Amino acid sequence: MVIEEIRHLLDEEAIMLDGLDEAAIGYTQDGLLIYNYELMLDLFMKQNEWTRFEAEEWVDFNVLALLDNGSGFVVCF
Repeated sequence: MVIEEIRHLLDEEAIMLDGLDEAAIGYTQDGLLIYNYELMLDLFMKQNEWTRFEAEEWVDFNVLALLDNGSGFVVCF
């Protein structure tokens, strides 16, 4: 998904995760981006040469923690 093409449809407080455009699979009627958890893991493993365990730890601790900021985003598991 090309986030720039749908930016005008998103809530102004929606969080857009840097480097994870390929993990965005859609958006909600409230204007929040929907990210696929497995695709996020795949991207972090490729970008950083991490194991699945390292990517899971990073996403769970650093990305999912952002869900409470602003309007946030949605994660599809």
